[in-house]
Amino acid sequence: MGSDKGGLWKEILVSKYGSWISLREDGKSRKISLWWKDLKEVWASEGWGRNFEDRVEWKVGDGKDIYFWEDNWLGSDALKKEFPRLFSLILVKDAKVAELGSWSDGMWVWHLAWRRLLFVWEKPLVEQLRQALLLVRMVSREEDRWVWKGEGLQSFSVSSVYSLVMRDCVVDSSSQLWSCKVVPSTLFTAWRVLENKIATKANLVRCGAVVDSSLCCLCGKEENHYRHLFFECSFAWRVWCLCFKWLDVSFVYHRDPISIFVQFRMSQSSKLINDVWSSIWVGVVGEIWNHMNFIAFNRGWPTRLKCAL
Repeated sequence: MGSDKGGLWKEILVSKYGSWISLREDGKSRKISLWWKDLKEVWASEGWGRNFEDRVEWKVGDGKDIYFWEDNWLGSDALKKEFPRLFSLILVKDAKVAELGSWSDGMWVWHLAWRRLLFVWEKPLVEQLRQALLLVRMVSREEDRWVWKGEGLQSFSVSSVYSLVMRDCVVDSSSQLWSCKVVPSTLFTAWRVLENKIATKANLVRCGAVVDSSLCCLCGKEENHYRHLFFECSFAWRVWCLCFKWLDVSFVYHRDPISIFVQFRMSQSSKLINDVWSSIWVGVVGEIWNHMNFIAFNRGWPTRLKCAL
């Protein structure tokens, strides 16, 4: 909602919820969708919302998208937190930056309206705010945009957020894996897949073994490395799609096997349900490996339905 300027989905969300700021608002309402309700819960849980806001800031353009008091666009925090006394006195609390000033002879002039005359001790606060506003450079023909404070300033994108979150997120996949109630040999196969210790053709070649072909036994198109064999191969992907259809779930593909395993566990669910889903993931991985070995050693043909069953 902060980066897509003209998307239809953004217009719908803004018309119904106002802006992304409503994600941090407390309280429940029957008018919000289940999707927005889940998003609010994720935002509030484990500090994810605060973590996001700490790492994003606005680059000011024409000021039409930035909330003057609510957004973090001047300094290290929102102005309503930097100047709580002035925020309580301002006439319009939800005003955009562009609504609190105007252009005069090519210069931007601020117009801050208070709901009453200021006390003497409040005027230094106003002066402090005006000094901070002098550093702002308004650009009339440029839109406001989000800047992501990752490794240096960069344009905001979902991929940049995901990369930073995954870098900071320490996932104990081993403890989640070993809690699965499956056959030990299958569990060990799944662990070798996550650690890239499985005997794929690519790994065998790297260890100096001689193989007749480095191509995948299932599709015959790509090199037989562990990511391709279990997740990127067209045969393997169709197996996963059959599994998702059976479970009646949607799925987002990741290149990293650990991310795929963690995502397969249902968020906000009980430990029992998570363990069941993890066991399904382990079982599918094990069957793909068994099927690949059958094809390789018996010169058979891949059958995704048989593998899924």
